[in-house]
Amino acid sequence: MVKKKFEYNADLVWTAACFAQRTNGTYIKNVESYNPIKVDTNRQLVEWALNEGKYSEQITDEDREQGKKVREFFQAYTFLILKGQKLSDFDNNAMLCANREIITNSLELGIIAYLPESYEKQTKKANIKNRIVFAQGGFVGTPGDKVTMEIEVLKSIYSNKWNTNYITGITVDDKVVFFPYNKTAPSEGSKIKIQGLVKGFSKENNTTSLNRVKII
Repeated sequence: MVKKKFEYNADLVWTAACFAQRTNGTYIKNVESYNPIKVDTNRQLVEWALNEGKYSEQITDEDREQGKKVREFFQAYTFLILKGQKLSDFDNNAMLCANREIITNSLELGIIAYLPESYEKQTKKANIKNRIVFAQGGFVGTPGDKVTMEIEVLKSIYSNKWNTNYITGITVDDKVVFFPYNKTAPSEGSKIKIQGLVKGFSKENNTTSLNRVKII
């Protein structure tokens, strides 16, 4: 079977990829897990946006601006190489795609269809890291203190080894706390009120560690 040949302007492909991401709200590779809800994969939406009027007409200026932003993000990986940093295979392929002006093969099209999702994850992770590193509130109490506070959940990571969730949160007065929690974890971005004991401090992580935490 002869594969269909194509040539797409790179900016159009990145725009279509951001249109697909906005339409689905996430990256969908396989629609089977979404049945019986009718959805299209991001790859399908990209191809249709490039080739069918009814989809291309739904592309917005915001999609075009986001396409430029996402492409520039991965183009910047070039500077990491110049600084001597070794990229993963995925990041290297993303950088190569971002620096092409014409997209001519299916693999590149598929990679770009995923990259808006990767961009969102990486920028979210970087924003959280910056909020932790640059938090100006200082530490909470002294070891042994019983404290009550409201926090925004920044990160929630489940450990299979310890069968518990590790929560990182930040208070309204910019203090970062970290604690294990072995019940159903609150979702990232949620705001909760907690009570626990101050365990210690990490100057390296700019964080107060708590234990015996409960949500109240």
